[in-house]
Amino acid sequence: MISTLEKKIIFRYLKTRKKDGFLNIITLFSFLGISLGVAVLIIVMSVMNGFRSELINKITNFNAHVIVKPYDKKIEQKKNR
Repeated sequence: MISTLEKKIIFRYLKTRKKDGFLNIITLFSFLGISLGVAVLIIVMSVMNGFRSELINKITNFNAHVIVKPYDKKIEQKKNR
């Protein structure tokens, strides 16, 4: 949670004096822009991480339609010359 000291510092820099009325709008837009940017960055990173893990799972779990295994003896390959 936010302590009282942190709240005092936050409100000190977010509030403006009477003569600096336009500065309050700039502060508000800057605060909203940074908040929106951080939120979008977190969402994109989580989506890309999920996509990456799904892609790796699909590639590593790829199996062929037919698997040839020897039953009793070794399978010998014939070499063509």
